[in-house]
Amino acid sequence: MGRDRIIQYIDHLILFCLCVLVIFLPIAHTETIRAFSLGIPGGLWFLKSILSRRFLFTRTPVDLPILLFTLVAGLSVITAVDPRYSLEEFIGEWVIGVFLFYMVVNNVRPEQIKYILGALLLGNILMVGYGIFDFFRDGGQIFNRDIRAASLHSGLGTFSTYLVTIIPYILGSIFFLREKSHRFIILILLSLNLFALLLTYSLGSWIAILVLALMAGWFFAPRKVFIPFLLLIGVLIFWGAPQKVLYYYDRFTASNISPDFFNTRWILAKFSMEKIKESPFQMNGFGRRTFAKKFQGFVEKYKGALMWHAHNTFLNVAIQTGMQGLLLFCFLLYRLLKYCQERGKSGGFPLTRYYSLATFLMIITFFVRNLSDDFFIDDSALLFWFLCGMIYALRGGVENRKPAEEFA
Repeated sequence: MGRDRIIQYIDHLILFCLCVLVIFLPIAHTETIRAFSLGIPGGLWFLKSILSRRFLFTRTPVDLPILLFTLVAGLSVITAVDPRYSLEEFIGEWVIGVFLFYMVVNNVRPEQIKYILGALLLGNILMVGYGIFDFFRDGGQIFNRDIRAASLHSGLGTFSTYLVTIIPYILGSIFFLREKSHRFIILILLSLNLFALLLTYSLGSWIAILVLALMAGWFFAPRKVFIPFLLLIGVLIFWGAPQKVLYYYDRFTASNISPDFFNTRWILAKFSMEKIKESPFQMNGFGRRTFAKKFQGFVEKYKGALMWHAHNTFLNVAIQTGMQGLLLFCFLLYRLLKYCQERGKSGGFPLTRYYSLATFLMIITFFVRNLSDDFFIDDSALLFWFLCGMIYALRGGVENRKPAEEFA
């Protein structure tokens, strides 16, 4: 068997593993499957480099911000409140995510994107279908948050974050698919995703989807149509829904106050910003639990309210890696958004424009969701890196193909 034939088989196996990974990433207690689906392609990438007799690494516009933030986050381990914990978090939450990003960039070819999108769609159908079924099986009722949809995910927050991450791609495909029957099917799937999101009763995710609707309407819909529609949706959500859905109370065991969702987030944000202002460049160490380790008195004061980290990705990054880390992290997001915007407006073929615009919307929606919590961790972060990696995997090759090959 020739070398080229072996490399071709390696590419097929890598593609299969990545499809398995994107299906099982959102499902809890599948760490073994994820490890094999991530580790096998990593080893095959190294083997393919040996067979190709060159280092297979493609440069991207985000290499510099990734490198700089990695250095700062790595240095924060040295000054960490708990160096051992921060080192574990740095490797598990950042290094592995970056590795997945570059593995996708360097091993997924443009013509393979459709298979990965198919796997993403299959996983979404599984998650949403089971989530809705499980909600009603457990006795859940609409507009009653006593029971909330979590599907096969590790928790309520992670499931809603997963939906917020995927919905931009489903929504974007409606505007790019050619066949009306395909659009109808996707519209049904979008409706199911939004319904499942409603059943999570995650206020942060609802706000993120409202922002998504605003951006999608600005991009795709006539101004006279989407502005009144958006206002109507806002009225229905924030004034029409029962108060027990929108306002709930976190009971404390060590405090006389019982603030609602918005007040708990405000208390955390105010406290975090005060501490950042006191020591803007202090690096307390990578990892969400650094907050609890650093500010034990504050956490004990609100014991029972789950206020053990800032519940905001950007505030957590600033506390963990200092303002220098936050600036570099924002620089990374800016580079990602800029590239997606440029590719979305480049006038290329539909797949390139669709995926770039969908990823642009996903990045914004994802981090709007994480303004009221921090799910840039674990499988949520890995899925984010995976989807961002495919933006750069689309470079080179797609523009040389015939339009009939895309979005048939």
